[in-house]
Amino acid sequence: MAVNGPLSGITFAGLSSGIDTESIISRLMQVEQIPLQRLQSRQQDFQSQLSLYGQLSSRLTTISQAAGALNMPGSFSSVTANSSDTAVATVSGSSSASAGVYNLVVTQLAQAHKVASTAQTDTTSALNLTGTFIVNGSAVSVVATDSLGSIAQKINSLGVGVTASLIDGGSGAAYLTMTANSTGASSKVQSADLSGSVLQTLGLLSGGAGSIRETITNGATSVALSDSTTAVGTLLGAPSMAAGTVTINGVSVAIDPSSQGLQAIADAINTASTGATAAVRSVTINGATRYRLDITGGSGTPTFVDDQNILASLGILQNGYGSELVVAQDAKYSLDSVQLTSASNTVTSAIPGVTLTLMKGTVATPGTATLTMTQDASAIKAKINGLVTAYNGSVDFVAQNSSFDTKTFQSGPLFGDPIVQQVQDSMSGMLFNNVPGLTGKYTNLASIGFSLGDDGKLSVDDAALTSALSSAPDSVAALFKSMGSSANSNLTFIAATSKTKPSGSTPYAVSITQLATQGSYSGELAQTSANSASETLTFSGALFGATPYKLILDVGSTASAAVSKINNDATLRNFVVAALDGSGKLQVTSKRYGTNGNFTLVSNITAATDNSGIGVGSLGTVVAGVDVLGTINGEAATGAGQSLTGKAGNLTTDGLQILYSGTQLGSVGTISFTKGLAAQFSDLVGQFTDPTGGLLSASNNELQTQIDQITSDITDLQAALAQKQADLRLKFANMEQTLATLQQQSAQLASLIAPTSTK
Repeated sequence: MAVNGPLSGITFAGLSSGIDTESIISRLMQVEQIPLQRLQSRQQDFQSQLSLYGQLSSRLTTISQAAGALNMPGSFSSVTANSSDTAVATVSGSSSASAGVYNLVVTQLAQAHKVASTAQTDTTSALNLTGTFIVNGSAVSVVATDSLGSIAQKINSLGVGVTASLIDGGSGAAYLTMTANSTGASSKVQSADLSGSVLQTLGLLSGGAGSIRETITNGATSVALSDSTTAVGTLLGAPSMAAGTVTINGVSVAIDPSSQGLQAIADAINTASTGATAAVRSVTINGATRYRLDITGGSGTPTFVDDQNILASLGILQNGYGSELVVAQDAKYSLDSVQLTSASNTVTSAIPGVTLTLMKGTVATPGTATLTMTQDASAIKAKINGLVTAYNGSVDFVAQNSSFDTKTFQSGPLFGDPIVQQVQDSMSGMLFNNVPGLTGKYTNLASIGFSLGDDGKLSVDDAALTSALSSAPDSVAALFKSMGSSANSNLTFIAATSKTKPSGSTPYAVSITQLATQGSYSGELAQTSANSASETLTFSGALFGATPYKLILDVGSTASAAVSKINNDATLRNFVVAALDGSGKLQVTSKRYGTNGNFTLVSNITAATDNSGIGVGSLGTVVAGVDVLGTINGEAATGAGQSLTGKAGNLTTDGLQILYSGTQLGSVGTISFTKGLAAQFSDLVGQFTDPTGGLLSASNNELQTQIDQITSDITDLQAALAQKQADLRLKFANMEQTLATLQQQSAQLASLIAPTSTK
């Protein structure tokens, strides 16, 4: 019976009846829990299947990744690079390198500039020197208490590509050296005393008239500064830099670095009628735009006098070095008798995709080597075997989980699973099909040595694969990759997607209804005389994105100078080119085709014959660039510049992207598109594993839905069973209570009817 109150929850069974009611309830509940156990067992089966589907999906993803490595642009272009004499040069190739043989001759190695001071007492004593000097365009201030060591620290803190070091040879033999961090003639240390004579006193500079530090055609150029309009003194770190006078071709020019930027200095030189032309030129250094001041003569290099070191502080001139330990120089070498130079001994641009490191060679004793780039068959085979390994891993996984014991009739969890069977059948079914559109000796995997064992696993005959790669590497590549080709050189395959269908034996016809054009702008007026004032041109629009670009035309700029400055500007030459049309008006044309290449161009001054003629309101001739339009295989395509892409939903050309660079309209040729086995595998795996529409993903979602429903059913059933158990306990408790009452009543009746004793 049940007891309420402080002892609630404690059950006393069979006190009246003598029956073990708790045992009866337990047995009854065991029967009632059979449906619950069935649900839990079913849920566990679903969870196991969900886990196995996840593991299978992971193995399929591994197959897709291995296939993707074979479908990359450079997947079959790997080369092995060798040097016949690694003491002269070493060589390495990337995936973009091509096979070839080159004869290398090295006559000079690149060197980093290094200069030294004269001997000083020690590295720690105060030098009693004061003044400011410039190193690579940054100022160092020296006070009387500075030692050789503290000056070295100040130089190193600038971070300007020069390392200052100390040599302590004992008392009276301490030296300060400055070494350029980069090799090459253009990286030599730029230094000048700005105020005082610290560098000259230390013997780092020899004094005397400076010579041109870095030459350009008919002139000299400055160090690169971060801005063209900010005061030069501020940029150098010496905002109070004194004004002074320089002499160019015998003509004095007043310059105030504390208030004038590079552009203002250029204007001052141009208005002084020195016979030299000054211009600010932008350059790109380590990805950032910097500015140089160029000073050139009409027929030869101008002469300079720089008594106050203004030009030296800008790096136009350089005073002699006191002790030049290592001369700055470029490497000199030849490839197949083509003479070349490099600021670094590591050369990456001479042979596309190849890094060449020069090690030895002089004019007296040239270093010679033969550089050989050959196809790296081992790297290609490694990628192919990677796909084989990934495929076989999937086969093993399915086999391990689909076993069947004929004696016990026990089967693996994936035995007979229709989803898994469909995955296996789909993959194995495509293995040895001919690739649509391929002809010749190599059209399927069997032709290059692939075979399928009785266990369903792939194997490759290495000798057959090696022979195929050696004799027809492009044909082997076509077996695996997505590739496109055209007989028309103006049609170029760019890319495709999983939805693009192979063209098969009939190429896709391409029809062009609109040619892509380049945007351009011609100024309002022709320029007939040099700029009488500085002029700022502002470029903006789609071509330049969210940030407009400004270019300053110097005082004295002619029409041809404006064209040259636009064409040689480090930023603009990546976007636009300029030319003069027959009327002499400045015309700027986008390098990029289509609407994304359109731009606007305005000046800060009204168009006139003594300026660029661009004008302030874009009132010249504007020609808007348009995108190419046309169809591929008769299906609609979207144009972007010269690129034409099959629209989403197209039956055959969805995602097929081609480039048309021709000038004809109408039918312009055909494009053949083949999809190799690696691309097909990637597409097929995507059909199974795509998170939104993949077969495995859909099955996983369905299993998870059933698991969630069973969880809900289990919760409901557990609640019902708990209530059932409570009801049984209540009924048995009531029975015990009734029996107890009856027993009590029976005892009372017995006492009433018991015989009375007599005496």
